[in-house]
Amino acid sequence: MLSAVVLTKNEEQRITACLESIKWADEIIIVDGGSTDSTLQIVKKYTNNILTFSQEDFAARRNKAMEYAKGDWVLYVDSDERVLASLREEIEGLMKNGEFASYAISRKNIIFGNQVSYGPYKNDWVIRLFRKENFGEWFGKVHESANFKGKLGYAENSLLHLTHRDVDHFILKSLEWSKIDARLRLDSNHPKMTGWRFIRILITEIFNQGILRKGFFNGTVGIIDSILQVFSMFITYVRLWQLQQSKPLGKIYDELDEKLIENNFKY
Repeated sequence: MLSAVVLTKNEEQRITACLESIKWADEIIIVDGGSTDSTLQIVKKYTNNILTFSQEDFAARRNKAMEYAKGDWVLYVDSDERVLASLREEIEGLMKNGEFASYAISRKNIIFGNQVSYGPYKNDWVIRLFRKENFGEWFGKVHESANFKGKLGYAENSLLHLTHRDVDHFILKSLEWSKIDARLRLDSNHPKMTGWRFIRILITEIFNQGILRKGFFNGTVGIIDSILQVFSMFITYVRLWQLQQSKPLGKIYDELDEKLIENNFKY
């Protein structure tokens, strides 16, 4: 028996195709992060196994689903991923193989409407299929990983990953993830952010994204993606700088308004 798990949040435009691609599974479990659009109404056409779990920790969401999964095998699929027909056929065979405890699956990545295969998008493997009895736990609040007992196998066929669908999608996702990333850095006692540190991070990330990961050598889409990735990293450190301030910025503005009112707007 196979349980398919999908994490969702405001994916009304894309969730139908995702669920259609896994409706052959014996069970579908949805872990919703607090959707405010029609995502859940669409989901209910496919399953009633819906867990509402608004905690930002993505590993915790995935672990919660594993607790409820009834299948001998559990397949994790993100709402922007599609299980292609060839992968479905392969998974049905892999579950009969007793040699491996889990499987890594490669992804074909579509960014800004183009399939790409360079840098981070080349050899993009994610471990997503687990024999439940061998599973340990997911860990990491973002870019989460899982541990398990036993051997890891590699699927021959791929997931299709429809990511970076437009600028708004990328920016909104970056803003959400940067909150978690910044908090993690603060909790790990990251050095105080200063002007020169921002410049160093900016130059380093431009080099990493554009040169090392070859974004600048892969056409217009590669250049756009590289620059946006730099922006995403930069926003994380700006949030970290905010968290490191002795007084929240919102409090500073509240006090300014209070003084303006008290002084009859003399400044």
